[in-house]
Amino acid sequence: MSASLPVLLVSPNVDSFPAITSREVDQLRQARKLFDAGFYDHALLDIWNAAVHNLRRRCEAYGMDLFESVAKDEAGRKKYNKDGDSISERWAGVDDLVVISCCTKLGLLNKKAGKALEMINWMRNHASPAHDSENKVEHGDVIALSLLLQHNLFDSPLPDPGHSVSGLFDPIKTSKLDSDQMSILQDQVAALGVADIKVAFGFLLDLLCKGQEPALSNAASIFPVLWKRSSEDLRKTAGLRYQTYKISPQEDTSADSSAASRLLDFLVAVQGVRYIPDGSRAVLYRHAAKALAKAKDASYGWSQEVDAAKTLEQFGPYVPNNAFGEVYQEVIATWCGNHWGRSSAHEHLTEYVESLNTSQVRQLAELFVSNDRANAELFQAKPKAFAVELLLHLKSKLTIQAHLTELDAVIAEVKSM
Repeated sequence: MSASLPVLLVSPNVDSFPAITSREVDQLRQARKLFDAGFYDHALLDIWNAAVHNLRRRCEAYGMDLFESVAKDEAGRKKYNKDGDSISERWAGVDDLVVISCCTKLGLLNKKAGKALEMINWMRNHASPAHDSENKVEHGDVIALSLLLQHNLFDSPLPDPGHSVSGLFDPIKTSKLDSDQMSILQDQVAALGVADIKVAFGFLLDLLCKGQEPALSNAASIFPVLWKRSSEDLRKTAGLRYQTYKISPQEDTSADSSAASRLLDFLVAVQGVRYIPDGSRAVLYRHAAKALAKAKDASYGWSQEVDAAKTLEQFGPYVPNNAFGEVYQEVIATWCGNHWGRSSAHEHLTEYVESLNTSQVRQLAELFVSNDRANAELFQAKPKAFAVELLLHLKSKLTIQAHLTELDAVIAEVKSM
């Protein structure tokens, strides 16, 4: 029978598997004894324990800063005790499933091994001695799962910290980098593989939010390079983190409790405000629109209008639907000006007009006739002329005759004001 067994059960030792320890060897040998005695479910538990122990060591070799960064978004216990004297003490506050999930995200565990461990976990919960079930663990189950873990986990060497993304970012966290060093690391970031980009993104995002020097300055210089290579989903995690801080300030554990402000500054710099969820993004745009309204209503406030319009320009034209009217009424009011003319603020709002789709063009046109703030000045010649000019430009973006007729009616109504 032994000839058909995986090496993992036949002769588990450090010569066959350089990436395992004596503790894991003992667990695997115990699994073999239980297997031979017909206690297949118990054998599987010892294989599970050996695999989790191995993964914990891989995490520590790779870099716990990165593990903690990835674990932040995991459900379950995830408190790693860096002062523990043994692996068991250090990992006592971290659930096994968190270890497995994070190792998969970090690329320390391939998907086949991850699925094998998911299956063992299912069997622990549904086919173990503690659960009466018709789905018992059988002889072939142990062999098949052992073989999968042998080839996809225990055969794999431990990660080399010097050549991992952890080694790459140690200087970012601990050293004040000069321009040459920064350039080298920026080039390294630009060459990261897809899996490492995800890990690096979470790590740099954490450093940015924590706000501790020199890591903050280093991250602020390197993060934009990584942002350009990041996926849409990754970028959304930064926006979601901002919303989390705004909704639950207690989540901000930075020394100055200013993580949200730092994150917003970064998102503005990389034109990433669009990735903030609608709720928090609407608040930002409403606040900016109110500032523009205050400047518009101020005596001799044209320079203030320009400054307020520049803020909206920095945010970009990504106004959520639930804030569209409140923002665009101020865009119209500023665009059309008053009896004396208008400031140059409208030049900073051009993208807000040019980015509109057909539905938004119609929605904006409706504001000219239904919104008191938008049409407050349109009884005067100069604002009316600017309004008609804008509406004619918007009309050129439309195709369907019904929409063109709709715009003609709005233009006629504005002219009659």
